[in-house]
Amino acid sequence: MEDEIRVLVVEDDENVRIGVEQAVALAGFPVDAFASAADALAQVAPGAPVVIVSDVRMPGIDGLQLLERVMAVDPQIPVVLISGHADISTAVGAMHDGAYDFIEKPFSSDVIAGRVARAVEKRRLTLEVQGLRAVLNNWQGIEAFVLGKSPAMADVRKKILRLADTSVSVLITGETGTGK
Repeated sequence: MEDEIRVLVVEDDENVRIGVEQAVALAGFPVDAFASAADALAQVAPGAPVVIVSDVRMPGIDGLQLLERVMAVDPQIPVVLISGHADISTAVGAMHDGAYDFIEKPFSSDVIAGRVARAVEKRRLTLEVQGLRAVLNNWQGIEAFVLGKSPAMADVRKKILRLADTSVSVLITGETGTGK
């Protein structure tokens, strides 16, 4: 959850790719740019802190195929599609298939930065909700085996939950007979 959300720009036209990359970077977001969808897909995993901005028409895997593959991995990842050759039916179809937004070329830096900012905020909130749900599920489970209602025991439960997803060793100390 601490991971910063990265914007993955997928565009086969180098000039457009550089322009979008610069607009996103100037808006303050970390960005990685790819000339092909196959390269960008390597960065996509369930729960990945990413937002994707992709052209629709590209050689190999096109933007609509990329959208389909991303939705199969994690349907909560926002995918913003851009195209200079799109019609209304393409845009509607893409949105129906899970695209977060659809931008027609040419577009200004402000337009792409604004749409990316909203997509990043959506992804941040989605990941935050998922993290809070996981903590809540763990919290409900931990009370079943770590008994006690004192502030000290509440503190112990919080520490357990905080360390549960790490790979560090933990040594619990205390007097004999205290139920460590």
